[in-house]
Amino acid sequence: MTIKSSSKPLPNQLCEIDLWNSSIAVDAPVYQIESEFREQPGLPGFILLHENKIVGVVSRSRFAFALSRQFAREIFMKGPIKVLFDFDVIDKDPMILDENLSVSSAVQEVLSRSTLLAYEPVIVMHQNTPKLLEVDLLMRLQSDLLQEALHLHQQLIDDERNTAAELRQTMLNLEQARDRLQRSEENLEAQVVQRTLELKKVNEDLIAQQKQINEDLEVARTLQQSILPSIFQQHDDYQAHAFMRAARMIGGDFYDAYQINDHQFGFVVADVSGKGVPAALFMILVKTILEEQAVNHASPAACIQRLNAHLVLNNPLSLFVTLIYGVLDIKTGIFTFCNAGHSMPYVIREDHKIETISNKSNPLVGLLDHPKYTNISIQLEKNDRILLMTDGVTECFNSKEEQYGELRLLRLLQKTHDVHHIDELVKALIDDLDQFSNGTPASDDITALVLQYNKEVGINSNTVDNLGVLKELTMH
Repeated sequence: MTIKSSSKPLPNQLCEIDLWNSSIAVDAPVYQIESEFREQPGLPGFILLHENKIVGVVSRSRFAFALSRQFAREIFMKGPIKVLFDFDVIDKDPMILDENLSVSSAVQEVLSRSTLLAYEPVIVMHQNTPKLLEVDLLMRLQSDLLQEALHLHQQLIDDERNTAAELRQTMLNLEQARDRLQRSEENLEAQVVQRTLELKKVNEDLIAQQKQINEDLEVARTLQQSILPSIFQQHDDYQAHAFMRAARMIGGDFYDAYQINDHQFGFVVADVSGKGVPAALFMILVKTILEEQAVNHASPAACIQRLNAHLVLNNPLSLFVTLIYGVLDIKTGIFTFCNAGHSMPYVIREDHKIETISNKSNPLVGLLDHPKYTNISIQLEKNDRILLMTDGVTECFNSKEEQYGELRLLRLLQKTHDVHHIDELVKALIDDLDQFSNGTPASDDITALVLQYNKEVGINSNTVDNLGVLKELTMH
């Protein structure tokens, strides 16, 4: 099955797609379905009819899986199609879409189904006749439409660049003309004066516009800071404190905290690709979606899986985010987290040891269609601390283009180990970074979050799934 014409614009509605007119009565023999699948390799399935009414859909994949079972062929092939209803082969409640539905809306409808039915064929009522639509084709068509939109967007950008180049050349020509006028005869001096006044007015307007832009960015920075929690929830069993500083007026780093239930609390530190306004807007989108998922799902990997699915469908600029999202169970002291392309956390033990996780991180979020995300768990004891941060900390530069680096960070953590309050630890880290950079403008946003577990709990490693492989860090 193909799109009606490759020379025409991509179809935007289901009625513009060639659909499979594949329906069969449930009283027909099962071997007829197998014969049709053999003769038509691209046929996705059949619409099952009983007295001209739709009663289900049997897909090629489900039918083939059913026949692969032991003794299935001997059972199915001797009877009519309706015997398949007793063996979980039929989609008894198939999705039926209107032919006037847009491709984008159809994709959303299809993805709203359960995971088991995600790629089962759907029915499209085409001129009151039920026809079959393959979900893979629908997804490819949606991808082609997105690619086409990106291509048009790039063309607009190229046109704007060409226009800007022409304007720059025009300005250069005007400046050359001004120089010639200044060197011309006295009767042209009046024109030169007038031109100078006009340029002065333009410059004043530009200064006013720049002032307005700076004021708007300051408001945006204040708003961005306001959506980050300034004070974490007070609790006897844990403490938490965080800091974020944007490299520009506004940035793409963020941190957040969520109460999932009475004994589980979530913490996240994230770094959006890019800088400035686009990164800040994408950051808000990521923060909003993750918060919605976090309060409904206790597994960090499941939350990030759903976050990635949302971003892949709504990411025209192909931005991405790296993040660590973890859940602390205050009853057990187990910190379970998912690392999506981020640097691993540091575990600061009560006995002055500093450890990190040697496991590999998961893929970053927002670009891949079906990445796999897994959880890692850490057993915390009383007064153990965890540092989550973005790479802006270790990649902070000074005027000699030296990096702050992991070694300086370890020294700072050792020196501040006996600091009682973790907000003082965070402040000490920021002060050390400022002293190191000595006024050198930051090249990246800086974000850090420290979590301390305060409860005495018996350790039972058998209760920890997917325990992270810890390695002790030493200073050389």
